[in-house]
Amino acid sequence: MSTKKLTRRDFLKFAGLATAGATLAACAPALTPTAAPADTMAPAATAVPAATAAPAATAVPAAIATGAPAIAKTTVINHWSWLTASDGDTWQKMINAFNDANKNKGLQINFTGAMDQQVYNTKVLAGVAAGQAPDFGWNTGGMQLNWIKQGALVPMDDYATKTGLDLTDFSDGSLKQSRYPSQGNKLYLVPMDAMCLALEINTDHAKAANLDITKPPTTGDEMIKWAQAMTQSSGGKVTRSGFIMTGSGLHPAAVWGIVATQMGFKRTSDDFKTSCINPDKGAAAIQWELDLFDKYKVSSRDVTDRYKTFSSGQGSMFWTGPWTIGGNLAAGLNFMTVPIPKIGDTSDTYYELGGLEMYTQQDPGRYEATMEVIKWLSDNSFLWTTVGRGASPRKSISSRPDYKTAGSPWAVRGAFIDSLPNATIGALPIVESGELTIYNGGTFLNDDIDAAINNKKTPAQAMTDLKAKWDTLLAEG
Repeated sequence: MSTKKLTRRDFLKFAGLATAGATLAACAPALTPTAAPADTMAPAATAVPAATAAPAATAVPAAIATGAPAIAKTTVINHWSWLTASDGDTWQKMINAFNDANKNKGLQINFTGAMDQQVYNTKVLAGVAAGQAPDFGWNTGGMQLNWIKQGALVPMDDYATKTGLDLTDFSDGSLKQSRYPSQGNKLYLVPMDAMCLALEINTDHAKAANLDITKPPTTGDEMIKWAQAMTQSSGGKVTRSGFIMTGSGLHPAAVWGIVATQMGFKRTSDDFKTSCINPDKGAAAIQWELDLFDKYKVSSRDVTDRYKTFSSGQGSMFWTGPWTIGGNLAAGLNFMTVPIPKIGDTSDTYYELGGLEMYTQQDPGRYEATMEVIKWLSDNSFLWTTVGRGASPRKSISSRPDYKTAGSPWAVRGAFIDSLPNATIGALPIVESGELTIYNGGTFLNDDIDAAINNKKTPAQAMTDLKAKWDTLLAEG
């Protein structure tokens, strides 16, 4: 999932700290990396992220790029990730697989994972400013224009060519989301998965309510009827949400963004000069959310952890992404996933591209070896996109005859792939992309929608305030 980015002012603040001699360890609590296997020449694991104790710069051995026989010295590439829970577990398997496959080939990954996303952003930018950033990391496509302008990211086209990464094997949409037209249309991300939101349904609850799971809801009215049939209440209070909503945070904003778009709302004009096109539709989407709580009484503002609520059986349906599959299966939950119903005139849903980006180093000689690592992870991402999350952006992987039968059952992951043609609500190519992303933490949008669904603002006032804020952000470019 997305997370709030740092602004230019934040970046300059960290650059100033680094120039003044501030240490990275002071930026956030220490995290313990997963070191490369002991029989490589990797430095020993330390109690702070690997970038604070990066190995001495080494020239990229020619054997890495040419496929020559195993080399004597090992180049250790530092990698950070904010993937957690079942995502993090599967990603760790990917890292382990790389290190095992390349044990005697002169290349290993020193991995620091499960970072808090905000801590990750802070530490990466501070690391770039101090010349101690990891070699590569995980991030979201289309969200990094601000980082590119600050010189934090490395354009990847030339290194993809040098290492033989076949960009023609990637879907056009994933590459488009990984390039930035205002920055020479250069590639700044190697896509690893394409994700959207879909509707998860507890099939035990549905059957107990005499609902036909072979005919899941496809419209807003049908979904509300299903939610009403599965909701449980006591003393006028919802004790089991037929449709899970939270009373605050990024979830209400994400749901609002999907419903509003389906109703005809647009975040910006086509030229990105003005925001909140058709604000009346945005207000109608807020009212739709209010009705879930107050009219239909299928949702509870008391819910804070939507994932736990669903996996524990305290909620029957909710809109979420494929990162929940592993946790739900581990919890022994009987569930199915279907496309998000059509609330308005279209079937739009949220889109997010996950992938790997390279960070600026003091020694440019590390870039080609880093791309070798990224190429291997991309070429071998079948596990990631069948057991992990999302659809594969690689045509050679998604077209494999076993792609639908491998990994998690198609009944729980198929909708996240089949819904991609309707996944239109993605990152915008603007400096303040994070602030205008509907599925993102710590934004004005979160606070604005929170206020509306908790009756502290009217839907119309929320749209007025949102437009004023977003128009100011668009003025930044």
